[in-house]
Amino acid sequence: MNTDINDLGIPLCVDLDGTLIKTDLLYESILYLLKKNFFYIFFIPFWLMKGRYYIKFKLAGLIIPNIASLPKYDEVIDYVKSEKSKGRKIVLVTAASEPAALKAAEYFNLFDEVLASKNSINLIGQAKSDALVSRFGENGFDYIGDSFKDIFVWKSCRKVYVVSDNLELINEVKKERDIEKTFYYQKNKLAIIIKQMRVHQWIKNLLLFVPPLLAHKIYLGDYLYVVLGFFSFSFTASAIYIINDLADIESDRNHVTKKNRPAASGRIKILTCLKLIPILLIMGYGLSLFMPNNNFLYILIAYTIITVYYSFKLKKIYLLDMITLSLLYTTRVVSGGIASDTFLSPWLFSFTMFMFISLGAMKRYTELKGLIKLNKTKPGGRDYHVEDIPLINTIGISAAFVSAVIFTLYIDSPNVVRLYNNPLFLYVITPVILYWLLRMWFIAHRGMMDEDPIVFMIKDKVSYITFAIISLISIMAAI
Repeated sequence: MNTDINDLGIPLCVDLDGTLIKTDLLYESILYLLKKNFFYIFFIPFWLMKGRYYIKFKLAGLIIPNIASLPKYDEVIDYVKSEKSKGRKIVLVTAASEPAALKAAEYFNLFDEVLASKNSINLIGQAKSDALVSRFGENGFDYIGDSFKDIFVWKSCRKVYVVSDNLELINEVKKERDIEKTFYYQKNKLAIIIKQMRVHQWIKNLLLFVPPLLAHKIYLGDYLYVVLGFFSFSFTASAIYIINDLADIESDRNHVTKKNRPAASGRIKILTCLKLIPILLIMGYGLSLFMPNNNFLYILIAYTIITVYYSFKLKKIYLLDMITLSLLYTTRVVSGGIASDTFLSPWLFSFTMFMFISLGAMKRYTELKGLIKLNKTKPGGRDYHVEDIPLINTIGISAAFVSAVIFTLYIDSPNVVRLYNNPLFLYVITPVILYWLLRMWFIAHRGMMDEDPIVFMIKDKVSYITFAIISLISIMAAI
């Protein structure tokens, strides 16, 4: 599409949120502020009660997001640059507060003029249309926007440009006006939501089945509450994953792989994430209410509190983050024992703690190894340095050996004699466990490990073979 000579005298007005950037500065500002000081969460609802204009300027006085790190629509930016190079006047027109808009305009270095929310006017919908008509006249400007509220503006502009992933919006605009150019970004929204929920991480919640399996419970009825607990834990964990991704959204955008996560990349809106969190928590906690007693609910509440605190605080503290992670994994095992009414052996608790300390150390070790390739010395949001790699390696491998020793000592416990007819077979499991953990450490050392060892396990054939061997040996020991 070529710009004709008549276009050069017509300003091209461009929205910011959802048009140049894939996100919304209001919600970005809230996340940045909470990351800086979480206690502002008690003030934000009161600011919202006073209206969007009030909260935008309250936030602008405290913090403005780093525009450079925000995900952008490069095709739209390239088009605006092209029009700018032809001599057109480019105007930024946004509902963002004027201080935030001016910072965005400074970053893009494209705009001849900036119109933004000020003087108690939230520049959106009809207010934006009135401002543009007052400034340039009816049909005296072209407009690039992205939302249903922009329909007010499109009715008054000369040429319509739409940026959207919503065919319903595009069709609605077509009922009113011809569209000069559409920047359509097709998305599989369900797939994106599932990825944002990290459904693949639900495999961690299979740990709930460990206590009844080790207790040799074989009847389907023994597992009904465990299945219920699995989904209760999974929905709750997904809500917390979203909270974690929102808390880490800035650092994730500067990460070589995490920048592709749905929230960080802008493929899912922050508002959508904020809506998903209470829905998933209600589903998770709602299922826990069907348990025979409240102990599972209490564990779930404790898990939620610790994990959220981990997302905002504990993950920044070296060593304590790894210990917390291992505790959270062990919590799943404890929950499985509660759901199945199974006695939880102290040996199992100890074995799980040390095994997941090893895997947690492996996760941090892999992250630090990745920094070396990027010529960085410290990960964002973590209190580790590349100099810590040898120490973390020692911690992780030591924890792997300790977990193997604990398992060996467990074999001599009275409980094993009661459960297994041939407990001597169980000694073979010790080298299998040790091989599995040390092999993953070798892979991590060679730089071939996924950043999350659990994700690696899901894709690793040897891990499945290892678990099959352990299961076979356990059956031989029982019969």
